[in-house]
Amino acid sequence: MLFDNAKGKSRQLSHRQLPPPAPVLPKTGGSLPTRATATKKHKEKLIADVNEAINQGINTTSQISIGVSKYNPAVVNEVMRLLTKSGWDVTGINIDGSYSTIILS
Repeated sequence: MLFDNAKGKSRQLSHRQLPPPAPVLPKTGGSLPTRATATKKHKEKLIADVNEAINQGINTTSQISIGVSKYNPAVVNEVMRLLTKSGWDVTGINIDGSYSTIILS
């Protein structure tokens, strides 16, 4: 055998030498979260914010303004494209390469 000639006391690691346990990631819908699911949730949150703003401004004559600075620019672009396809006149206020506000009319 490989360890037949091994002599002496066996060395055991103390608790301080053990690596920390691996983090347990939360499961979403039976699978681990991925970039795609995170982007989807981010997009759904922006769509919910847009829908809320539309519902609040539905019977007004003023334009509907939605702050989008906290959202990923790619997600904002996609939502703006969807709004344009739906017949909205969409204007985005761009500051330093990313949108801060979407204006619907």
